[in-house]
Amino acid sequence: MRPALLLPALAATLLAAALTLPAAAQPTIPEPPVRYDTDLLPASFHADRRARLAAELPSDAAVLVFSNPARTRENDVGYSYRQNSSLYYLTGTHEPESALLLVPGGVDVDGQRVTEVLLAPDRNAFTETWVGRRFGPERAQRELGVERAVSNSRLGELLRRVRADGRRIHIEPLPQGVEPGGLAAQLDTLRRYATVPVVTGNGYVRQAMGMILSVNDAEGFARAQRIASGRVRASDFTDPLLRDAAAAFLAAPDFGAWQRWKAEHMAGVADVAALPRTLAQLRAVKTPEEMRLMRRAVNASVAGHVEMMRSTESGMTENDVQAIGEYVFRRHGSEAVGYGSIVGAGENSTILHYVDNRRTIQDGDLVLVDMGAEYHGYTADVTRTFPANGRFTPEQKAIYDLVLAAQQAGIEACRPGQPFTAPGQAATRVIAQGLRQLGLIRTDEDVRNFFMHGTSHYLGLFVHDVGDYGALAPGMVLTVEPGIYIKPSPNVDPKWWNIGVRIEDDILVTDGAPENLSVGAPRTTDAIEALMQQRGVGNATFERR
Repeated sequence: MRPALLLPALAATLLAAALTLPAAAQPTIPEPPVRYDTDLLPASFHADRRARLAAELPSDAAVLVFSNPARTRENDVGYSYRQNSSLYYLTGTHEPESALLLVPGGVDVDGQRVTEVLLAPDRNAFTETWVGRRFGPERAQRELGVERAVSNSRLGELLRRVRADGRRIHIEPLPQGVEPGGLAAQLDTLRRYATVPVVTGNGYVRQAMGMILSVNDAEGFARAQRIASGRVRASDFTDPLLRDAAAAFLAAPDFGAWQRWKAEHMAGVADVAALPRTLAQLRAVKTPEEMRLMRRAVNASVAGHVEMMRSTESGMTENDVQAIGEYVFRRHGSEAVGYGSIVGAGENSTILHYVDNRRTIQDGDLVLVDMGAEYHGYTADVTRTFPANGRFTPEQKAIYDLVLAAQQAGIEACRPGQPFTAPGQAATRVIAQGLRQLGLIRTDEDVRNFFMHGTSHYLGLFVHDVGDYGALAPGMVLTVEPGIYIKPSPNVDPKWWNIGVRIEDDILVTDGAPENLSVGAPRTTDAIEALMQQRGVGNATFERR
């Protein structure tokens, strides 16, 4: 049971009394580590990323990147914390209430001209007793290798100095729901000094505004309007300028009208998409240091999927299967899952992002498992589909083999210079042809009745990671994940009902043939059936309910 939280003043008093010894008797207290892992990204990696980002931005820019907020689950219990991927990428810090300020032209801090400042939370005896150790500014500067680290209470002071130099402050979109305390109280200060509009809201709102403001030709304008119409509203944006921009964009009759509105109303405003766009381009191409961590995440995921196939049997629940996979992830060093685990059996295999995972698995069900381990911030994303009883029916096998053929076509398309959409187009062609042959569709356009999602996304510090979705290049990691989902319908023969199949692998683009990082998890029906004849770790403790 968690101990109840003492009042801060009482806890601090007791701690001070316990640590007070006569001066002559005080020993040298060793400084325990803040983090125990020894294979984290080196400080040199983060320093290189900061330098590359600074080199790509306008000469009058300053960059401010915030940590994610800590969030309370209820009372004194918080949700498990995860750092903002961009701040982690640029600094390596795992602590909330932090921020990075990059000023390529330099800013004066305590008489020293520096180009980068990490704003770190101060050390606090009460917090460290109840929650865990923190760096503090001095240790953060030493261990993370930033040029200067100061208390996060100095944010307003530094912003005033940056603006006094005439610099435009570029910020990443801020998270919503920042709780009181820490940096939250200083967000009003940020809004006074920032020279880009402050974007808040969910991920789609942020992406939409970036898309709108990045349009630079008539073709892009038409495409962005098609995407935004019916999905973006001016009221989605809290910043008045962005609200007006969204309304003007949606109402603009053509690209020229939109350009004229921007010239009149946004002249002198820093590009709201410049920082996210530049970070996305950097993060899309993985370095060797990053690939070392990604391979650890993928290998842990593969091991988990293999064990779930071995262990699954009818009578288990979807939750049982999830528990087996996540146990193996942890045993392979994973700190967390990269996203909510999906284990859908029977009719739930046809729900794309099903996460309840409470149904009892029946004999004859297909089980679709979409789960990925996260290792030191980098995540895998692997999906396998297999029969609960270890044997595919003829109809299940027909659909599975079609998805596998589509996936293989998509993987082959992951070549440098190809457009990001090439894997999806290749996979869709195969599925459309196969569904016509099976009599499930009549035209290629009907394919979206059974395959209604994209095939690929970037993978890295987040499961749907950032990138510019342009041409593929060596060092990019993306998923290839076609699927077919057949719900009961009067227009479909019942023999196909409740067959949901998705196969997903993590693909590294190289100078030549693509590398399937997750190929160790069996993909063919024969290999899956053979593996499922073995007993797994889940069978040793499973009792039928």
